[in-house]
Amino acid sequence: MDEAQLWEQIEDQGEREPLITRGEARAAVALLQLLGERGGPGADVAAELAAALARRLPVGQDREPSSP
Repeated sequence: MDEAQLWEQIEDQGEREPLITRGEARAAVALLQLLGERGGPGADVAAELAAALARRLPVGQDREPSSP
């Protein structure tokens, strides 16, 4: 998938689905930030996606509530 196709996927404002835990989302953001910092193909897409996802994560909640 080239960068144009990646941007197209990111910009698609379809319906959101709850697919991953907050911890998984934080890990994905960290990996995307790392890819963005390393440069190379897709680095700008990775950095932008990391920022967009990080803005949606709750602040000050390091862990998800445990199930009873």
